[in-house]
Amino acid sequence: MNINPEEISAKDRYKLLIGSVIPRPIAFVSTKGQDGTLNLAPFSFYNVVCFNPMIVAFFPIRFKKGSEIKDTVRNIRDTGKFVINVATEELAEKITQASGLYDYGRDEFAITGLNTVASKVINVPGVAESPIRMECRLEKIISFGDEEGGSDGIFGRVVNYFADDDLIDNFRIDERKLNPLARLAGNRYSLLGETFDIARPNLDD
Repeated sequence: MNINPEEISAKDRYKLLIGSVIPRPIAFVSTKGQDGTLNLAPFSFYNVVCFNPMIVAFFPIRFKKGSEIKDTVRNIRDTGKFVINVATEELAEKITQASGLYDYGRDEFAITGLNTVASKVINVPGVAESPIRMECRLEKIISFGDEEGGSDGIFGRVVNYFADDDLIDNFRIDERKLNPLARLAGNRYSLLGETFDIARPNLDD
């Protein structure tokens, strides 16, 4: 079956993409509004962009309800700071709770019962229960589309990186101890599962 994206609805485009690009890591993003209100929300359109400088990006669908900008996007536009907390199996239920369409000003830390932990460089707290936290300053926002499904690409420069001591050895993360949570389509999630190594060819031979 060949499908022309221009001939199907935005909803059907969304279903095709989230069912095809899997599994997806989850950025559990904490922000703070100009009034000091905290916000916490998960985003699975997320990945690494660059390691020198250290840049990560996530792509929230712009609108929450009607023309209302998502709280995370609003806060980052206003303050230029955020924390990406790595999602794990242990956080799965709390992440789902935090994904609700709450009115602006509701604190998802309070809603989920998760604890804040002070960041080292920025004034936005992280999730204490997350074993890896990346403090970010906004590098750039690139917007795509103005209608339903429009997205803001939020690129952040990591200014401080935290990992639990038992996860890290010589700057390598033990993925089994991390136990990362990934997003599939709909309400489905996945865990790491089976892993294997394949040696890369030596291009100098």
